[in-house]
Amino acid sequence: MKNTVSIVALICVITFTSCVQNSTPEAPSNGFLKGSDSQVKMGSSEAVEVFKQLDAAWAKLDYEKMKTFIADKASLSFHDGFIATTPQEFVDKIKDEVARAQAEGNNYEWTTDYAFALALTDDGSKDTTNDLGDWVNAQFTTKPTNPDSEIDSEVFYEYYHIIDGKVTQWNQFKKTIKKK
Repeated sequence: MKNTVSIVALICVITFTSCVQNSTPEAPSNGFLKGSDSQVKMGSSEAVEVFKQLDAAWAKLDYEKMKTFIADKASLSFHDGFIATTPQEFVDKIKDEVARAQAEGNNYEWTTDYAFALALTDDGSKDTTNDLGDWVNAQFTTKPTNPDSEIDSEVFYEYYHIIDGKVTQWNQFKKTIKKK
């Protein structure tokens, strides 16, 4: 009898606990985006991993690998105002940047200071893509290797909109710090 009660109790516990929904809690959100009902929340580690792979290919100047991370139709805004819209235009501009840096007697290299991903909550519109994927925010610092340079360092701030493993939008800003 005691065994029967124990077995019935065990079956009841298993039945009730198997009915409990184990859902992943929604990431807390805060912030805002003007003109939208979306809020800002933490993004995914997968987007940061895509960024890290693109950054590694860029550091090696592996242009073919870099192109695999760029969407066929994209908006890629460089700090000087140039906007690339294809993977090939993106790498062609970078090739120009590399040539310019080397012509000035500098190595084309940087230190990646940080990267993290943010995302937007669903805005309820099928016409917008800001709430799809993640936005990786990254900062880089360069130091000129030419001893005659008047520049101490340059800090780059970049925002990568990554959807399904591809950069669809990218914005780059630069702060130049002169030697004292």
